[in-house]
Amino acid sequence: MNAFRFGLMGASLCLVLSAPAQAFDLKSITDSANKAVSDASDKASSSVNQANEAATGAMDSANSQLAVTGEAKALVDSLSTDLGVTQQQAAGGAGALLAMAQSNLSDDQFSGIMNKVPGLDSLLGSGGGVASSMLGNISSLQGVSTAFSALGLSPEMISQFAPKILGFLDGEGVGATALNSLKGVWGVAG
Repeated sequence: MNAFRFGLMGASLCLVLSAPAQAFDLKSITDSANKAVSDASDKASSSVNQANEAATGAMDSANSQLAVTGEAKALVDSLSTDLGVTQQQAAGGAGALLAMAQSNLSDDQFSGIMNKVPGLDSLLGSGGGVASSMLGNISSLQGVSTAFSALGLSPEMISQFAPKILGFLDGEGVGATALNSLKGVWGVAG
């Protein structure tokens, strides 16, 4: 029986030694894992870039519909120059603040402001479409902040836009009562 065990062990040893060697290759496994992570990262980056391009396209579409007319063009030019923002950002930021005012002032007050400044309605996307629907939903400073962020503006810029717009409206002959109402809506002191 010992001879049988000894023979079985010998045969097993021969089989093990004659089988192809299966070495554990850690470098190959790590390289494979790194490639998989890199590929996944590239795909994720591509998806993020596509989302950013889609959002930018939507904003460009909305902004292109904001054909600023009349005296409102002077407001946009002034905001752009004084605050160092693009024409699109100036028009969109002013439009967002005016949309909030439209949601919070009485119809008489708001139309009184709009009637004093030709073209001011063009900042609200009066032609309809994406710009009009985006701005029509703004009723709070949170909504204005969201619009500013979508325009690539810091929400802190609201505190720079509002006084400039108020000064412009004052220069266009908008009454003190309406200006004070706007100050209250926009949270401007004084």
